[in-house]
This record gives sequence, structure tokens and C-alpha cells, in this order.
Amino acid sequence: MLISRPAGLEAFNAIRPQLNPDVPVQIDFDQVLTVTPSWLDEFLTQLTNYNKGKVELIPTKNASVLATLPVLADARKDFVATVVLEALKRMHD
Repeated sequence: MLISRPAGLEAFNAIRPQLNPDVPVQIDFDQVLTVTPSWLDEFLTQLTNYNKGKVELIPTKNASVLATLPVLADARKDFVATVVLEALKRMHD
């Protein structure tokens, strides 16, 4: 379960040492039970700022992810919105 903004920041800080800001990152929600908008917003904000938007959300059937993505797309006008809108397009094609 991926919940709360502080937990999203903690998750990003945990993986940051393994990241190269020049290398695209793929996020797979396949084994996630649930995710909240606040967790995903914080995690994606940190990640997309770190690697300048080079993030791909792998298409998923996870209901909580599918419910959260449109909320973020509407609320954001930055790298996060771009990443989310691209993911939603791939998931609906």
C-alpha cells in the first residue's frame, strides 16, 4: 500500500542513490495493492524533477492507479502532468 505524501518522499529518497538522472525510469504498479493521489503526487514530483521528466508509467490494470492518474493530470501542469497524460494515453489505446 502506497499512501501518504511523506511515504512518497521516503520511497523516492530510498531509490534516489540508484538513479542516474540521465537515464529514463519505468514505474510498474503491477504488485501494488493501492496507491493514493498524495503518495503518487509526491513520488512522481520528486522523480520527474530529478530526471527532468524521463519517467514512463507502465500500463496497468490497478484500479487505484487508474483512479489516481486523472486526478494528477488535472491538478498538475508540469513534468508530472506530462508523464501521467502519456501513461493514460497508452493505457487507453
